[in-house]
Amino acid sequence: MTSPSELPRLLDFVKDLTREAAAIALSRRDLVKPTEKSNLSYVTDLDQDLEQMIRGRLMERFPDDRITGEEYAPQGGGGPRRWSIDPIDGTGNLVHALPLWAVSIGLVDGDEPILGVIAIPPLGELFWATKGSGAFRDGERLSARDADRFHDQDNVCVGTNALRAVDPRSLPGRLRDLGSACCEQSFVACNRLQATILMGEHPHDVAAGIVITSEAGCAYATLDGKRLSPAQMFRQTPVATPTLVAAPKRLEALLKLARPLGIA
Repeated sequence: MTSPSELPRLLDFVKDLTREAAAIALSRRDLVKPTEKSNLSYVTDLDQDLEQMIRGRLMERFPDDRITGEEYAPQGGGGPRRWSIDPIDGTGNLVHALPLWAVSIGLVDGDEPILGVIAIPPLGELFWATKGSGAFRDGERLSARDADRFHDQDNVCVGTNALRAVDPRSLPGRLRDLGSACCEQSFVACNRLQATILMGEHPHDVAAGIVITSEAGCAYATLDGKRLSPAQMFRQTPVATPTLVAAPKRLEALLKLARPLGIA
């Protein structure tokens, strides 16, 4: 198991690696060559090259750890730690020059995410967190603001898959879909969004985001009211049912309002 005293050293390494990947992504964003995967989502040469670069650095530094990511099969050692990479989260946004996409690296020890770093290169921002030490954006500590109810102008994000399962008429505030789960989680942590509803996300989509949102004070629950710990949130990936992320009182308020599509 990873000791708390190890986390600052690990975090420094991952922050530097994520910054490097973000700089490469920015330098190549106008030259990407997209192709369709079997599920009709996009992948680009940049996704593939970045993941290979990140994998190589992690395997060199941590040969006993398992390395997983979006584009390639798991590799590396058989230790209890697992790195989860999303080289470009929001590839569809990148392809269409919509400046909301991210580079994400998360560390999971056993079943529990313990370290997360997310860069949002178009915004020049870096988010990070380690278990028990808070969440940060470019050195500023993050705390998700809480409230007993939602204001009509609050931003509530609902991913595309979740929109097909949750009745949007039951949701408060102004509805958004950003097209990047990593951006959405980071923005809940820093109060640009007051909640997000996920569905369909894989481990690499949430490994880093879970650490950042939980350390910023957020909580998790499924639409049917099951509360989740950060470890349970990660274990339920791929996210099969609409799952809410918000500060605790906002989460309770949202659970009272949100209902499945087709329920009167």
